[in-house]
Amino acid sequence: MPLGGFLKVHRAVVLVLLALVTGCASGRVVRLETVRGPPLVFKPSSDEAEPVKLERREFKKAVARLERERRPPANPQGAARQLFGVDARSGAYLFNPRTHRVTPLEGSALASEAPEAEAELTRAYLRWCERTGRTGDCLRLLVESPVVNGDGRFALALALAKGAVLDEMMEAFKDMADPHAMVAAVLWTWTMYMVLLSIPDVTVSKGLAAAMTATLISYVGVDTFWGLVVGFKRLMDEADRAASFNELREAGERYGRMMGRNAARAFAMLATVALGNTATGLAAKLPTLPGARQAAAQAETQLGISLAAVGEVETAVVSAAAITITLAPHAVAMSAGGGQDNDHASGGLTRGASDIHVDKVVNSNMPHAAERAVERAGFSSVQDARAALQEFGWQIEKSGLPPGTIRDTAHLDRVIVPGFGREGAVVYQFRDGVLKLKTVLQWRP
Repeated sequence: MPLGGFLKVHRAVVLVLLALVTGCASGRVVRLETVRGPPLVFKPSSDEAEPVKLERREFKKAVARLERERRPPANPQGAARQLFGVDARSGAYLFNPRTHRVTPLEGSALASEAPEAEAELTRAYLRWCERTGRTGDCLRLLVESPVVNGDGRFALALALAKGAVLDEMMEAFKDMADPHAMVAAVLWTWTMYMVLLSIPDVTVSKGLAAAMTATLISYVGVDTFWGLVVGFKRLMDEADRAASFNELREAGERYGRMMGRNAARAFAMLATVALGNTATGLAAKLPTLPGARQAAAQAETQLGISLAAVGEVETAVVSAAAITITLAPHAVAMSAGGGQDNDHASGGLTRGASDIHVDKVVNSNMPHAAERAVERAGFSSVQDARAALQEFGWQIEKSGLPPGTIRDTAHLDRVIVPGFGREGAVVYQFRDGVLKLKTVLQWRP
C-alpha cells in the first residue's frame, strides 16, 4: 500500500446464527444460578407466556414522565458505550508501510479519505432526516465521525426498523427544548445494549445491562427476546454489508417486522429508564411503568425470580444453549421462591401454612398440572398423574395441609405442598377455605 494509503479497520462481528437457531430448536432454557446448590433450570413454555401489551397512549405517557427526570448527553453514542462498557466497533487509520505506523484519522481528514459508499450513505441519511421533518444530524450519528459507519450503521438500521415508535417518542418529548437529542439518546442506549448482547457467549455483566436483560424478558418473554437477539445479529451483518441507504432500510424494516411494535415499545421504554441509570435505579422505577404487574408475573414464570429482584441480578449470559441469570447471594431468599411454575422449588423460604383451613380442593388446572407432574414428579403418563393429583387433593380435604407445606414467597395467596410423586410438590391457590390446583414442581427440600 502506498504511503498515506487508506486502511479501514472494522472489528468483525462473529455471527453464531446457526448455533443460536439450533439451540432454539431444542427449546429455550433459563438457568438461575444461586449460592444454594446447583443451578435451577427453567424451561418456559411459550403457551404460558403472554408478552406485556403496551398501548400507544400509556407508552407515550410513560416515556414523557421519564424524560422529565433525564437530561440527554451531548454525545449519546459515547454515553451509551460508557453505560454498558462497549468498545467502539470501527475506526479509520492511515498506514505507513515504511514505519509500519498506524495513525487514527479524524475530522476532515477522515471525511476526505472515506470510501464513496460511506459518504453517499451519510448524505442519504441527512436527506432522510430532512424528509422526516428533522434537521441536520437528527439521530446524532455524526458526533464522533463525519460519516455513518460502524455502530452508526446499526443505530440507523434500528431507527429504520421501528420509526413509528421513535415518532411516538418525538410526540412525547415535544415540550423539550431538543426532543431530537432525547430520541437519539434512547436510540443509542438501545443500540449499544443490543450490540453487547450480540457478542457471542459474552457475559452481559455488572448491573444495568444484566438487569435490563431480566426486565426485557419479563416484558416480552424468553422466546421473543431470544428471537430478537438472533435477529439483531443478522441485522448487524446486513448493515455492515449494505452498499446503500436503501439496502440498510430494507434490512431495518425486516427486523422491524420481526420485532413488532409492542416489543419495540418495551425496548424503547426500558432504554429510556436506563439513561444515566444504575441497576438499582432501574429496579426502583419498574413498579411505576405500564404493564409492571403482568411483567412481574412473567418474571416468575419465565425466569424464576421476583421482578423486584432484577436490581440484584449480577450477570446475564445469552448463549446458544441457555440464558443464564446469576443472582447476588443476599437476593436468593427473596427470589428463589419465584417462578416455580416452571421447574423447581426449595423449602425453608418462608413460614409454614398450618394456619390455613381447607374446606375444598378444586382441580381446575388439571391438564396443565398433570403434564407438569409427568415432567417433574416422575409419573409415566398424564393419566397416572391426574389420578394421583385427585387423590392428593382428596387427602388434603380429609386431613388438611400436611406438615412441610410452605407459603409461596412469589404469590402470597399460594401454598406449596411437598410429598407428591417422586420429588414433586403441588402448588395451590387458596381463598376462603378453597384450594385451587395451579401446577406441579420439582421439590428440593
